[in-house]
Amino acid sequence: MSLRSNPFIADARSGKRVTPWWLGLIVFFAVWIIQIALMAALTIALPVPAGSPAAQWQEAVANVIVIALVLAWVGLYERRHLRTLGFRNPGRGVLTLLLGVVVGLALISLPILFLWMTGQYESVGGPAEASSGLPALPLVLALAVTVIVQGSNEEILTRGFLLQSVGQRFPTWLAVLLPALLFALVHGVGTHPVAFATIFLYAVFATFVVLWQRSLWLICGIHAGWNFGMGNVYGIPVSGLDPHSTSLLFLAPSDGSSDLLTGGDFGTEGGLPAAIALLLATVVAFVGWRRSAVSIRLAPADASA
Repeated sequence: MSLRSNPFIADARSGKRVTPWWLGLIVFFAVWIIQIALMAALTIALPVPAGSPAAQWQEAVANVIVIALVLAWVGLYERRHLRTLGFRNPGRGVLTLLLGVVVGLALISLPILFLWMTGQYESVGGPAEASSGLPALPLVLALAVTVIVQGSNEEILTRGFLLQSVGQRFPTWLAVLLPALLFALVHGVGTHPVAFATIFLYAVFATFVVLWQRSLWLICGIHAGWNFGMGNVYGIPVSGLDPHSTSLLFLAPSDGSSDLLTGGDFGTEGGLPAAIALLLATVVAFVGWRRSAVSIRLAPADASA
């Protein structure tokens, strides 16, 4: 079974040429390497404290450049409209993205609040020069823009460009699992089994959301809300990175807590509650996709009736 009939995957064939799967993989890794190099160059040229608002804006600049590179490839090499990368209906799409932010924030809040209520997490003071509480709210809201850019960058590259490329040739199971595996690997979680499982599950969940919705709008928002919740709402490390210094709250594992549940220094993504939350979300997204796939298959028959 192939994904070629899915409207989102079919959009990749709307241009002059389609990026073959092997070239898609090369571009994927090349862009990740360029992003790492950009971040390193910016850090050297403009050193700022890790986790600071300046660091978040600095990362956003690198992400914008990377997004521009992917869009340039799609527009100049494939010669197709950029909206076919998953951004049709921009007016409605922006509202869908904002809805996704709320969904992502709610999804990550489930395991975090569970850990807090059960005493696995406790409120702490945060890093040096931290800003928190209501005085930090205006800056926190402003920083949401940087998180949306960061999440959209990864979705455009992985669930947009790469999924559309491999979806032209690979069977469904491989087109779903291979990008998810690569997504987990490039996040450097190979030595942390639970974190690897969580991020892999997120990638599978994200793929089903995109195939279900036939666009990137919702998943860009969900990705942003997930990271925003950890980094700027609850003050927890995002994928093992240093905690942000600006957050509404700062939570950390309490004395005697279980790393298997809290994720330890890696953050919530390294704990079982987050993995379970994503497993359940993946089931929901899978069911949504399968129902939409059935509607696509039935459409010609209905049209001729």
